[in-house]
Amino acid sequence: MRGVSIMLEVIATNLQDVIDANQYGADRIELCANMHEGGLTPSIGLVEEATKLSKIPVHVMVRSHDHGFVYNALDQQVMLSDIKHIKETNAAGIVIGALTYEGVVDEYFLKKAIQRAEGLDITFHRAFDSARIQFEALQTLMKYDAVKTILSSGGEGKAADNLPLLIELNKVAREHGKTIMPGHGINENNAGMFKADFDWIHAGSGIRLDGTFQTGISQKLVHAFL
Repeated sequence: MRGVSIMLEVIATNLQDVIDANQYGADRIELCANMHEGGLTPSIGLVEEATKLSKIPVHVMVRSHDHGFVYNALDQQVMLSDIKHIKETNAAGIVIGALTYEGVVDEYFLKKAIQRAEGLDITFHRAFDSARIQFEALQTLMKYDAVKTILSSGGEGKAADNLPLLIELNKVAREHGKTIMPGHGINENNAGMFKADFDWIHAGSGIRLDGTFQTGISQKLVHAFL
């Protein structure tokens, strides 16, 4: 039985993760590769098979490198091509984020990504936490109806340490039809802290058998989040 209602997104890196996420009660999947690099775009083969297999929505990470969240023209070309191919699968959405060197949302690239991803839900990922001011970044993202969810730990540090800021960000986001989804450092011991104020919670290594992405998803830990 689920307690206080909250929706759970989990990271999957392979098909077994996708199967387990479906069976254990997750509500959505963020499909990633290279979690040791913070999560990069998975292969199109994995995207195709995962989205065929999953009964819950699959949102696909679109991130071409792990050295920051600033992307040059060549990076952007690759990411836009990835979005094109993702759209040809059964994916429900993409997970993307980009900043300028000044630490503000890269609207030029975001507009192109939104246009290319038309019809897909968009989550702005934790590039948001590297923005110079989170409320400034949120004000920018409010202009884009396609961006439904913002994954955030509330800036530097773990989500549980930044809970008051996350709550305030979510209050503002909700007024504009958007959702702040807390993520980073959330585990079975602190997941309950988020249930009263958020619609979604994001689980990474906190639902893994040994707390790393080297092992599979634990049914017991998934249920602890719910």
